[in-house]
Amino acid sequence: MAIQYRLLQNKIKGSKNYGKYYAHTVKQGVISLEDIEEMIEENCTAKASDVRLVLRELFDTVKFYMQNGYTVDLKEMGKLSISVKSVCVDDPKEFRRDRHITGFKCNYTPEGKRYSAYGPEKNGHIHRSILDGCEAIETQYYNTTSKDK
Repeated sequence: MAIQYRLLQNKIKGSKNYGKYYAHTVKQGVISLEDIEEMIEENCTAKASDVRLVLRELFDTVKFYMQNGYTVDLKEMGKLSISVKSVCVDDPKEFRRDRHITGFKCNYTPEGKRYSAYGPEKNGHIHRSILDGCEAIETQYYNTTSKDK
């Protein structure tokens, strides 16, 4: 299966790309934890209930470490961490946690390796193994506005 896309027209006046077309990803739906449990159960000897137990414990453990300031490295899955969002102040003495910390953000970085050793044409680019084998196909759905549906 491939990632499906459709072409949409940029309708933002003042944009340098106004009137041009771009690819927009068409989502195929949502896969639930239960769907994942069933697929894993079909692909190995673990029961769905065992998979659920391990995934729930993984979540609790990852949450614990992330909330204690660690980056969690899940190898091929990538890295997870939490960062703070804040407003800027002119003087560090003015900064107040209760007033200037505005929230938190969850960061996900897929596993990747830099291409620098593979030649100048790919220097600086990152190979993400989670994207290996990914293809794109255009859907037959060409509507460019929601009114056309």
